[in-house]
Amino acid sequence: MTVMYVSLLRRHNLFVEELRKLPLPWTPELLYQEAKRIVIAEVQHIVYNEFLPRVLGRKAMREYRLWSAPLYSDTYSPFVDPRTTSGFSAAAFRFGHSLVRNVHDQIGPGGSPVKRLYLKNHFDRLETHLKKFPGGNTEGFARWMKLSPNSRADGTFVDGLQNSLFPCQVPHCPTGGDVTRSFDLPALNIQRGRDHGLPSYTKWRYWCSGKRTMIFTPNSIGLSDHSPFEANILRKTYKHVEDIDLYTGAMTETRLPGALVGPTFACIIGKQFSNFKRGDRFFYERPDPVMAFTPGKIYQFYVHVP
Repeated sequence: MTVMYVSLLRRHNLFVEELRKLPLPWTPELLYQEAKRIVIAEVQHIVYNEFLPRVLGRKAMREYRLWSAPLYSDTYSPFVDPRTTSGFSAAAFRFGHSLVRNVHDQIGPGGSPVKRLYLKNHFDRLETHLKKFPGGNTEGFARWMKLSPNSRADGTFVDGLQNSLFPCQVPHCPTGGDVTRSFDLPALNIQRGRDHGLPSYTKWRYWCSGKRTMIFTPNSIGLSDHSPFEANILRKTYKHVEDIDLYTGAMTETRLPGALVGPTFACIIGKQFSNFKRGDRFFYERPDPVMAFTPGKIYQFYVHVP
């Protein structure tokens, strides 16, 4: 995430410098705000045209009306609440944790690895980003993100997140003891859902699809969105089907065609991004007479957004 934050910061500053060259009497504040507006629009364009189609698949994109229009599209409604829901933040949008790899390479300018970093040793370590070495820092990580694939979206988690997250070696562990202690991110996600008071997986599934889940068997009245293997694991883990946590149940669903998530997470994520779009009166596609981008600028989003 640090790489993306730094990239957006640099792009914003690039726009400020380009806008400063125009023969306009703009104050520093106006330059800042206009550059910010352009970067936000670019991020929105990338999210709705490149990121979400890969996460949700084409069918869900159509169902929740998330595709961008060729030019302008005014779907704004003052009655749509764009705030983030707990189901989205505490469970659904954490699907990406299963895409994380154990190894993160620093890639040099020539495209070859110059340093191999293991997640359990370098996650959340600021010195990894500050230490200078050839091909290192933000640029090296950015090249790695561009050239390296994610882990498969299969509901499993690498050791660096499940068994070795934030490790501490005694005597530095606050809890003491004589062993190395660490966190388990999937377990934290499950507990976070409980702390937020999220209803069970079966409640969310019914809210999304109207399907009732009465038994663990993967049939019409059971876990029909799961494979027999995954349904059996859930049966061994939970005493009753109504006890299944949202994160556990949705992460083990069979993925939709062309998507990274199953139907329940696709529903929660799709509805949330629909609300983000329809509840935002400044969304970049709106043909507002005061703040709309010109047709030429919107076209540039399609051809020049990196």
